[in-house]
Amino acid sequence: MFHRLLRTLDLYDGLRLPVKVGRLELLLIHEEGETRLMQRRCPHADFPLDRCTISHGELRCPGHGLMFSLRSGRCLSAGYQLEQYPLSYDGPWLGVDLPA
Repeated sequence: MFHRLLRTLDLYDGLRLPVKVGRLELLLIHEEGETRLMQRRCPHADFPLDRCTISHGELRCPGHGLMFSLRSGRCLSAGYQLEQYPLSYDGPWLGVDLPA
């Protein structure tokens, strides 16, 4: 089932948009022309990633400073993994397809 998140013309570099789809808490990020959708909370200590910083393709958790690869979601210093979700488009809308 397609869930609308944001109109594509509302994307801008630096976007950190928390969204809820059913029970899932997700974070929509747009940085350096790339858009990603991932779990909203750090898998290490459940800290919200809304105020994360991103540099050179790496996301830094504002809670404890753990670094994650934006491409793979893997933590660069420990065995944690950020779950990522594929984005879909429906006309002017950016969203995510999830099972009903």
